[in-house]
Amino acid sequence: MRCMAGPEANSPQKHDYQDLSGWRGNGGTLAELKMKLLGQPATEVRIYTVKTTRLEKGSMAVRHFGSGPNLEGGLATLCTCKHSMRQNHEIDKWKGLWILGLTSRAKANGFNGKHYLLYMMKIDRAFDSHMELYKYLALNNKPALRIKNATNNNLGDIFEPRPECLDKDPLKFDTYKNPHLDHSHGLNDGWHDDISYGQKKSTPLLVGEKKLTFVWPTPMISFKGKRGVGNLKRVLEPALLDELFEDN
Repeated sequence: MRCMAGPEANSPQKHDYQDLSGWRGNGGTLAELKMKLLGQPATEVRIYTVKTTRLEKGSMAVRHFGSGPNLEGGLATLCTCKHSMRQNHEIDKWKGLWILGLTSRAKANGFNGKHYLLYMMKIDRAFDSHMELYKYLALNNKPALRIKNATNNNLGDIFEPRPECLDKDPLKFDTYKNPHLDHSHGLNDGWHDDISYGQKKSTPLLVGEKKLTFVWPTPMISFKGKRGVGNLKRVLEPALLDELFEDN
C-alpha cells in the first residue's frame, strides 16, 4: 500500500504550554546541582537558548510554549529543535554528552535580562528517525510516548508512523501521520524538517538519562553569559559551573 499524507482525525487536546510540574524540586539549588554532577567526566556540553520560554510573574513559573525540548512524561527528549546542533555528531557519538537549555532573557518574555537554567540532560540514547524512537518508546515507555505523540499533542515532539508505512523510508514525511492541527511546527508544513533536515539526512533524536536530567520549572540558577542564536560548545568542568550563580 502506498503511503500518502492526508487529513488526520486528531485528538482535540491542545496545550498552551508544557506541563513541567512533575519536575518541581528536581533541579535544585546550585549547590545541589554541583553535588549531582560530582564525578561526572569532563565531556562536551552544548548550551543554547530555548526562545519559547516566558516567565509568569504571578506564579514565577517558567512556561515553555514550544515542542522542543519536550519535558513532559518524565522524560526529556530533543527531537524538534536545534536540528543543525544535533547534526554535529553521529548517532553513536551523542551518548554521554550533555545539553544545557537556558530560558530566554528578554524582558518582553517576563525575564530580567538574565538567562536561567531551564533543563540539563545527559544523553542516554540517540535515534536515527522518529520511527525508530517511536518503536523504542512503544516497547519501553508507553506513558511518555502517549504524551509526546505529536498527532495528539500540539506540543508533542515524536511523530507517529502510519501503520501501513512501518516498512517505508523513515526519513520521508509521508511515512508519518500528520501532527495535531495546532502543532507548533505545523505552519507551512514546518514539521517536515523534523523528519529530515537540510540535505535529507538523519538528524539524531536525543533522549536524556532519567537520573541525570534536571529541570527548573521556576527560575533558580542564572547563567552569566548572554546567548544569542546558535549554540555554545563547552566542557563539563569547574570553569563552566563557575558561570552559574543564584540570585540573592
